[in-house]
Amino acid sequence: MSFKGASLYAVLAGILCCGCGNYSNEDLDFQLALPEQGDMEAKMQLSVVRVDSAEYYRATRTSITTFNTMVEKLTALIDLVRGIVPTSRNGAERSWGPWPAEDQPGWEIRVIMRKSTISEIELQMDYSVQVRPEGADDTAWVPFLTGWYISTGSARTGSGAIQLLVGDVRAAGFPVDADPGLAELVRIDLVYSNAGYPIHVSLYIEKLAIYSTRSGLLDYWQNADGSGILTFDWEGKSDTGANITAQMLSRWIGSGAGRADLTADLTPNRTGVSTTLGIDCWGADSVVTYAYRIGDDPFVGDQSSCLF
Repeated sequence: MSFKGASLYAVLAGILCCGCGNYSNEDLDFQLALPEQGDMEAKMQLSVVRVDSAEYYRATRTSITTFNTMVEKLTALIDLVRGIVPTSRNGAERSWGPWPAEDQPGWEIRVIMRKSTISEIELQMDYSVQVRPEGADDTAWVPFLTGWYISTGSARTGSGAIQLLVGDVRAAGFPVDADPGLAELVRIDLVYSNAGYPIHVSLYIEKLAIYSTRSGLLDYWQNADGSGILTFDWEGKSDTGANITAQMLSRWIGSGAGRADLTADLTPNRTGVSTTLGIDCWGADSVVTYAYRIGDDPFVGDQSSCLF
Protein backbone atom coordinates (compact mmCIF):
# COMPACT_ATOMS: atom_id res chain seq x y z
CA MET A 1 0.00 0.00 0.00
CA SER A 2 2.94 2.34 -0.54
CA PHE A 3 3.41 4.78 -3.38
CA LYS A 4 5.47 3.41 -6.24
CA GLY A 5 8.12 5.41 -8.05
CA ALA A 6 8.11 9.14 -8.46
CA SER A 7 5.10 9.49 -10.76
CA LEU A 8 3.01 11.01 -7.97
CA TYR A 9 5.26 14.04 -8.03
CA ALA A 10 4.89 14.46 -11.78
CA VAL A 11 1.26 15.40 -11.17
CA LEU A 12 2.40 18.44 -9.23
CA ALA A 13 5.75 19.12 -10.86
CA GLY A 14 4.40 22.13 -12.73
CA ILE A 15 4.61 24.09 -9.49
CA LEU A 16 8.39 24.01 -9.74
CA CYS A 17 8.38 26.07 -12.92
CA CYS A 18 8.09 29.34 -11.02
CA GLY A 19 11.05 29.99 -8.78
CA CYS A 20 11.74 33.64 -9.41
CA GLY A 21 10.48 36.80 -7.76
CA ASN A 22 10.72 38.46 -4.35
CA TYR A 23 9.62 37.26 -0.94
CA SER A 24 7.85 39.27 1.71
CA ASN A 25 8.24 38.57 5.41
CA GLU A 26 4.69 37.25 5.46
CA ASP A 27 5.53 34.86 2.62
CA LEU A 28 8.23 33.37 4.81
CA ASP A 29 5.73 32.98 7.64
CA PHE A 30 3.66 30.76 5.35
CA GLN A 31 6.53 28.62 4.15
CA LEU A 32 8.63 28.25 7.28
CA ALA A 33 5.63 27.13 9.30
CA LEU A 34 4.79 24.17 7.06
CA PRO A 35 5.18 20.75 8.72
CA GLU A 36 8.14 18.60 7.71
CA GLN A 37 8.66 14.85 7.56
CA GLY A 38 10.63 14.75 10.81
CA ASP A 39 7.68 16.24 12.65
CA MET A 40 5.50 13.22 11.87
CA GLU A 41 7.65 10.16 11.19
CA ALA A 42 7.81 7.09 13.41
CA LYS A 43 11.06 6.44 15.27
CA MET A 44 12.35 3.24 16.84
CA GLN A 45 15.78 2.08 17.91
CA LEU A 46 16.33 -0.49 15.17
CA SER A 47 18.92 -3.25 15.31
CA VAL A 48 20.37 -4.88 12.24
CA VAL A 49 18.12 -7.71 11.12
CA ARG A 50 19.70 -11.09 11.88
CA VAL A 51 18.85 -14.61 10.85
CA ASP A 52 17.35 -15.14 14.31
CA SER A 53 15.54 -11.78 14.54
CA ALA A 54 11.94 -12.13 15.68
CA GLU A 55 9.47 -12.41 12.81
CA TYR A 56 7.18 -9.75 14.29
CA TYR A 57 10.18 -7.48 14.92
CA ARG A 58 10.80 -7.65 11.18
CA ALA A 59 7.13 -6.91 10.55
CA THR A 60 7.32 -3.91 12.90
CA ARG A 61 10.36 -2.59 11.02
CA THR A 62 8.52 -3.01 7.71
CA SER A 63 5.45 -1.20 9.06
CA ILE A 64 7.57 1.70 10.31
CA THR A 65 9.36 1.94 6.96
CA THR A 66 6.03 1.94 5.11
CA PHE A 67 4.63 4.49 7.55
CA ASN A 68 7.58 6.85 7.09
CA THR A 69 7.55 6.43 3.30
CA MET A 70 3.92 7.52 3.20
CA VAL A 71 4.68 10.50 5.45
CA GLU A 72 7.59 11.43 3.19
CA LYS A 73 5.41 11.33 0.07
CA LEU A 74 2.68 13.48 1.61
CA THR A 75 5.05 16.09 3.06
CA ALA A 76 6.92 16.20 -0.25
CA LEU A 77 3.75 17.49 -1.88
CA ILE A 78 3.75 20.33 0.64
CA ASP A 79 7.45 20.91 0.09
CA LEU A 80 6.76 21.74 -3.55
CA VAL A 81 5.81 25.28 -2.53
CA ARG A 82 8.41 25.66 0.21
CA GLY A 83 10.89 28.25 -1.01
CA ILE A 84 8.85 29.23 -4.09
CA VAL A 85 7.46 32.76 -4.38
CA PRO A 86 3.64 32.89 -4.40
CA THR A 87 1.95 33.77 -7.66
CA SER A 88 -0.54 36.00 -5.90
CA ARG A 89 -1.17 37.46 -2.44
CA ASN A 90 -4.50 38.46 -0.96
CA GLY A 91 -4.30 39.42 2.71
CA ALA A 92 -3.92 36.20 4.69
CA GLU A 93 -4.09 34.04 1.55
CA ARG A 94 -1.33 32.97 -0.81
CA SER A 95 -1.68 31.08 -4.08
CA TRP A 96 0.73 29.33 -6.43
CA GLY A 97 -0.32 28.77 -10.04
CA PRO A 98 -2.35 27.78 -11.89
CA TRP A 99 0.10 25.94 -14.14
CA PRO A 100 -0.30 23.02 -16.54
CA ALA A 101 -0.18 19.67 -14.72
CA GLU A 102 2.89 17.97 -16.14
CA ASP A 103 2.18 14.59 -17.78
CA GLN A 104 -1.56 15.26 -17.42
CA PRO A 105 -2.52 17.03 -20.69
CA GLY A 106 -5.62 19.17 -20.48
CA TRP A 107 -5.38 19.73 -16.72
CA GLU A 108 -3.93 22.47 -14.56
CA ILE A 109 -3.00 22.78 -10.92
CA ARG A 110 -2.74 25.36 -8.16
CA VAL A 111 -1.96 25.58 -4.43
CA ILE A 112 -3.89 27.75 -1.97
CA MET A 113 -2.81 28.55 1.59
CA ARG A 114 -4.72 30.57 4.18
CA LYS A 115 -3.44 31.76 7.56
CA SER A 116 -5.55 32.61 10.59
CA THR A 117 -4.58 33.58 14.14
CA ILE A 118 -6.35 31.69 16.90
CA SER A 119 -4.49 33.26 19.84
CA GLU A 120 -1.14 34.86 20.68
CA ILE A 121 0.54 31.46 20.60
CA GLU A 122 -1.70 29.57 18.16
CA LEU A 123 -1.58 29.97 14.39
CA GLN A 124 -3.73 27.93 12.00
CA MET A 125 -2.78 27.25 8.40
CA ASP A 126 -5.09 25.64 5.85
CA TYR A 127 -3.74 24.51 2.50
CA SER A 128 -5.08 22.81 -0.60
CA VAL A 129 -3.58 21.42 -3.81
CA GLN A 130 -6.28 21.59 -6.49
CA VAL A 131 -6.77 20.46 -10.10
CA ARG A 132 -9.21 21.41 -12.87
CA PRO A 133 -9.60 21.01 -16.64
CA GLU A 134 -7.82 23.70 -18.60
CA GLY A 135 -10.17 26.51 -19.60
CA ALA A 136 -12.70 25.77 -16.84
CA ASP A 137 -13.85 28.46 -14.41
CA ASP A 138 -13.03 28.63 -10.69
CA THR A 139 -15.99 26.45 -9.74
CA ALA A 140 -14.25 23.49 -11.42
CA TRP A 141 -11.31 23.30 -8.99
CA VAL A 142 -11.24 19.94 -7.18
CA PRO A 143 -9.04 19.44 -4.09
CA PHE A 144 -6.43 16.71 -4.56
CA LEU A 145 -4.54 17.22 -1.28
CA THR A 146 -5.89 19.24 1.63
CA GLY A 147 -4.46 19.91 5.06
CA TRP A 148 -4.44 22.06 8.12
CA TYR A 149 -2.34 22.51 11.20
CA ILE A 150 -2.38 24.55 14.37
CA SER A 151 1.02 25.53 15.71
CA THR A 152 1.39 25.85 19.46
CA GLY A 153 4.26 27.97 20.79
CA SER A 154 6.39 27.51 17.67
CA ALA A 155 5.85 26.86 14.00
CA ARG A 156 7.05 23.26 14.16
CA THR A 157 4.96 22.02 17.09
CA GLY A 158 1.23 21.51 17.23
CA SER A 159 -1.36 19.36 15.54
CA GLY A 160 -2.68 18.91 12.05
CA ALA A 161 -3.98 16.68 9.30
CA ILE A 162 -3.31 15.92 5.64
CA GLN A 163 -5.76 14.23 3.25
CA LEU A 164 -5.00 12.85 -0.20
CA LEU A 165 -8.37 12.70 -1.95
CA VAL A 166 -7.69 10.27 -4.77
CA GLY A 167 -11.31 9.18 -5.19
CA ASP A 168 -12.57 12.75 -5.51
CA VAL A 169 -10.23 13.71 -8.35
CA ARG A 170 -10.85 10.33 -10.03
CA ALA A 171 -14.59 11.06 -10.01
CA ALA A 172 -13.90 14.49 -11.54
CA GLY A 173 -12.13 12.86 -14.47
CA PHE A 174 -8.56 13.58 -13.47
CA PRO A 175 -6.43 10.68 -14.84
CA VAL A 176 -5.09 9.64 -11.45
CA ASP A 177 -5.14 5.94 -12.35
CA ALA A 178 -2.25 6.52 -14.74
CA ASP A 179 -0.10 6.63 -11.60
CA PRO A 180 0.45 3.03 -10.38
CA GLY A 181 0.99 4.33 -6.85
CA LEU A 182 -2.51 5.80 -6.77
CA ALA A 183 -4.57 3.49 -8.95
CA GLU A 184 -5.66 1.27 -6.01
CA LEU A 185 -6.44 4.11 -3.62
CA VAL A 186 -9.54 6.02 -2.55
CA ARG A 187 -7.91 8.27 0.06
CA ILE A 188 -5.14 8.68 2.60
CA ASP A 189 -5.61 10.53 5.90
CA LEU A 190 -2.74 11.58 8.15
CA VAL A 191 -3.41 13.13 11.58
CA TYR A 192 -0.63 14.17 13.94
CA SER A 193 0.06 15.89 17.25
CA ASN A 194 3.62 16.72 18.32
CA ALA A 195 3.13 19.57 20.79
CA GLY A 196 4.14 17.30 23.67
CA TYR A 197 4.75 13.68 24.60
CA PRO A 198 3.49 11.24 23.69
CA ILE A 199 3.80 12.30 20.06
CA HIS A 200 0.96 10.71 18.10
CA VAL A 201 0.60 10.13 14.36
CA SER A 202 -2.23 8.23 12.67
CA LEU A 203 -2.22 7.13 9.03
CA TYR A 204 -5.38 5.73 7.38
CA ILE A 205 -5.34 4.18 3.90
CA GLU A 206 -8.52 3.28 2.00
CA LYS A 207 -8.38 1.21 -1.18
CA LEU A 208 -10.96 0.50 -3.85
CA ALA A 209 -13.52 -2.13 -2.84
CA ILE A 210 -12.31 -4.55 -5.51
CA TYR A 211 -9.14 -5.32 -3.53
CA SER A 212 -8.97 -7.99 -0.85
CA THR A 213 -7.37 -5.55 1.62
CA ARG A 214 -9.80 -2.63 1.76
CA SER A 215 -8.26 -0.41 4.40
CA GLY A 216 -5.40 -0.06 6.83
CA LEU A 217 -4.81 2.12 9.88
CA LEU A 218 -1.40 2.71 11.46
CA ASP A 219 -1.30 4.46 14.83
CA TYR A 220 2.03 5.47 16.34
CA TRP A 221 2.89 6.87 19.76
CA GLN A 222 6.38 8.01 20.79
CA ASN A 223 7.45 8.78 24.36
CA ALA A 224 10.26 11.06 25.50
CA ASP A 225 12.37 8.07 26.63
CA GLY A 226 12.35 6.50 23.16
CA SER A 227 9.72 3.90 23.96
CA GLY A 228 6.76 3.62 21.64
CA ILE A 229 3.71 1.81 20.35
CA LEU A 230 2.68 1.00 16.80
CA THR A 231 -0.64 -0.58 15.90
CA PHE A 232 -1.52 -1.72 12.41
CA ASP A 233 -5.17 -2.55 11.78
CA TRP A 234 -6.42 -3.81 8.44
CA GLU A 235 -9.74 -4.91 7.02
CA GLY A 236 -10.48 -7.06 4.02
CA LYS A 237 -11.63 -10.45 2.82
CA SER A 238 -10.14 -13.87 3.33
CA ASP A 239 -9.52 -16.37 0.54
CA THR A 240 -13.04 -17.71 1.13
CA GLY A 241 -14.58 -14.25 0.74
CA ALA A 242 -15.38 -13.79 4.42
CA ASN A 243 -14.83 -10.37 5.99
CA ILE A 244 -11.84 -10.29 8.31
CA THR A 245 -10.18 -7.69 10.52
CA ALA A 246 -6.74 -8.05 12.07
CA GLN A 247 -4.33 -6.04 14.20
CA MET A 248 -0.66 -6.13 15.03
CA LEU A 249 0.23 -4.33 18.26
CA SER A 250 3.95 -3.62 18.73
CA ARG A 251 5.47 -2.10 21.87
CA TRP A 252 9.10 -1.36 22.64
CA ILE A 253 11.37 0.44 25.09
CA GLY A 254 14.14 2.90 24.27
CA SER A 255 16.70 0.17 23.58
CA GLY A 256 14.46 -1.35 20.90
CA ALA A 257 13.56 -4.47 22.88
CA GLY A 258 9.86 -5.18 22.69
CA ARG A 259 6.86 -7.34 21.93
CA ALA A 260 4.27 -7.68 19.17
CA ASP A 261 0.88 -9.44 19.23
CA LEU A 262 -1.08 -10.44 16.12
CA THR A 263 -4.83 -10.84 16.58
CA ALA A 264 -7.73 -11.29 14.17
CA ASP A 265 -11.51 -11.44 14.17
CA LEU A 266 -12.00 -14.79 12.45
CA THR A 267 -15.65 -15.35 13.26
CA PRO A 268 -18.03 -12.95 11.44
CA ASN A 269 -20.93 -13.99 13.68
CA ARG A 270 -18.95 -12.94 16.78
CA THR A 271 -18.03 -9.34 15.99
CA GLY A 272 -15.42 -7.92 18.33
CA VAL A 273 -14.16 -11.29 19.53
CA SER A 274 -10.50 -11.57 18.55
CA THR A 275 -8.24 -14.59 18.41
CA THR A 276 -4.53 -14.34 19.20
CA LEU A 277 -2.67 -15.71 16.20
CA GLY A 278 0.84 -15.07 17.45
CA ILE A 279 3.17 -13.35 19.93
CA ASP A 280 6.83 -12.43 19.54
CA CYS A 281 9.13 -10.94 22.18
CA TRP A 282 12.68 -9.80 21.44
CA GLY A 283 15.69 -8.22 23.09
CA ALA A 284 17.65 -5.09 22.17
CA ASP A 285 19.52 -7.19 19.59
CA SER A 286 16.17 -8.09 17.90
CA VAL A 287 16.68 -11.79 18.66
CA VAL A 288 13.50 -13.63 19.58
CA THR A 289 13.20 -14.51 23.29
CA TYR A 290 9.66 -15.89 23.17
CA ALA A 291 7.42 -16.87 20.27
CA TYR A 292 3.89 -18.26 20.11
CA ARG A 293 1.85 -19.22 17.05
CA ILE A 294 -1.65 -20.56 17.26
CA GLY A 295 -1.64 -24.32 16.82
CA ASP A 296 2.12 -24.64 17.51
CA ASP A 297 3.41 -26.72 20.41
CA PRO A 298 5.73 -26.24 22.18
CA PHE A 299 6.29 -22.51 22.42
CA VAL A 300 9.71 -21.03 21.72
CA GLY A 301 11.42 -19.57 24.79
CA ASP A 302 9.88 -18.40 28.04
CA GLN A 303 7.06 -15.84 28.16
CA SER A 304 8.58 -14.43 31.37
CA SER A 305 11.26 -12.88 29.13
CA CYS A 306 8.69 -10.54 27.59
CA LEU A 307 8.82 -6.91 28.66
CA PHE A 308 5.10 -6.43 28.27
